Amino acid sequence: QEIVKEWVAFATEQEIDCSQEFSLIQTLGEQVKIRDWNIQGLPRDELSVENGIIMHEGGRWPLCIDPQGQANKWIRKMEELRNMRVTKLTAENMLRTMESAITFGSPVLL
Repeated sequence: QEIVKEWVAFATEQEIDCSQEFSLIQTLGEQVKIRDWNIQGLPRDELSVENGIIMHEGGRWPLCIDPQGQANKWIRKMEELRNMRVTKLTAENMLRTMESAITFGSPVLL
């Protein structure tokens, strides 16, 4: 929040039009998509929704540090129709799983 305040102050100082309140959810979020994520198991708190937006809008593969397993459950539910593969780095068939997923264009949860 402090970084946002500094950015707003800088933009105002430079005479750049901007709103005083910034919300990632209001800027990049789509309420229908967020509601669908909530139905699929994403927690409804602001931080979880912001992380979901970042994960969805990001140009690269997301890294989720998920000690409670909430993101894991949400991603599994969200991708179940796309035949998502799940594997671990220590699994004997991890390489075959990755090759198969790449061949068929399936998502992978590692």
